[in-house]
Amino acid sequence: MSRTNIVVILLVAVLMGTLFSVFTTNSESVVFARAFAEPGIEFKVSGTLDTDHPVLYDPETAVAETRFHMRDKNGDVREVLLTKAKPTGLEQSESIDLYGQVIDGQFIAGEMLMKCPSKYNEQSHSLGEATASN
Repeated sequence: MSRTNIVVILLVAVLMGTLFSVFTTNSESVVFARAFAEPGIEFKVSGTLDTDHPVLYDPETAVAETRFHMRDKNGDVREVLLTKAKPTGLEQSESIDLYGQVIDGQFIAGEMLMKCPSKYNEQSHSLGEATASN
C-alpha cells in the first residue's frame, strides 16, 4: 500500500469515529428524578431558574463554583452546583440546559446552555400589530 492510501484510510476511520460519537451522544433531556436514580451517569437536564432561592457565587472563595436552584420540566426543584463562574444573564434566562451527573447526592454540572429572551421579540410583536392595523 502506498502512503496516500494509508492516509486516506486513517482519515476515513477518524471521520467515521467522529460521526459515530456525534450520533450516539445523549442529547435527550431528562428530569432530575431520572438523573438521581442513575448517579454517575451524565445527563442533560432542562428547566428554569428557581427564583425563590438565591444564586450563590463568591469569586473570592471559589471562582469556578456557582450554586443555584433549578426547576425541571416536572416541577421538581433541586440545588445545582455549576463548576464554572456565574454566567452573565443567568437571572434573565428563559430556560437552562445542564450537562452533568449526580455525585454524592448532588447534581454537578460541568456545562450549561441558557436561552435568554430575545431583544427582538417585543419589536417583532409591535411591528406585527402595526402591520395588522393598516
